[in-house]
Amino acid sequence: MNKWNQSYGFLLGKILQQMEGKFAEGLIPFRINARQYGVLLFIQENPNSSQKDISENLQIDRTTMVSHIDYLEGLGFVERTKNPNDRRSYSLMITEKGNEVVDSRWEFLINTESEVLAPLNQQERQLLKDFLVKIWRSL
Repeated sequence: MNKWNQSYGFLLGKILQQMEGKFAEGLIPFRINARQYGVLLFIQENPNSSQKDISENLQIDRTTMVSHIDYLEGLGFVERTKNPNDRRSYSLMITEKGNEVVDSRWEFLINTESEVLAPLNQQERQLLKDFLVKIWRSL
C-alpha cells in the first residue's frame, strides 16, 4: 500500500476535493462557492444569527466570515440588521433571493454527494456520516 493511501487526511481531502469541485460547478450561475452556500444554509436554518455565531459554528475565521457576509449581502442573499441586544453586532437574515439559491441547490448537493459516494451502499454511507459527525462534534 502506498503511503498516501494510508493517510486519512489525504484521502478525506481528495474526496472533499471531488465533492466540492462538482458542487462548485452548480453554483457558478449564482456566483458563490461551496463555503458561501454553507453560510447561507446556516443562516436559513438559524435566522438572526450573528457573524460570530456563524463563524464559531462553521469554524470559519472572523475575517473570512466578514468578507463572506459582505459578498452575500452585495448579491442580495442576506440582510444585516442591528442586534437590539448588542449594538456592536448584527443579526443576519436570509432574503427571499437567498432562500431560492439554498433551496434550488439542495437537491444538486445531495446528488453530487451521491455521485461521489456511489461505491458505498446506503448502510455504508450512513456509517460514514455517523463517524464523520462523531469526529466533528469531538473537535
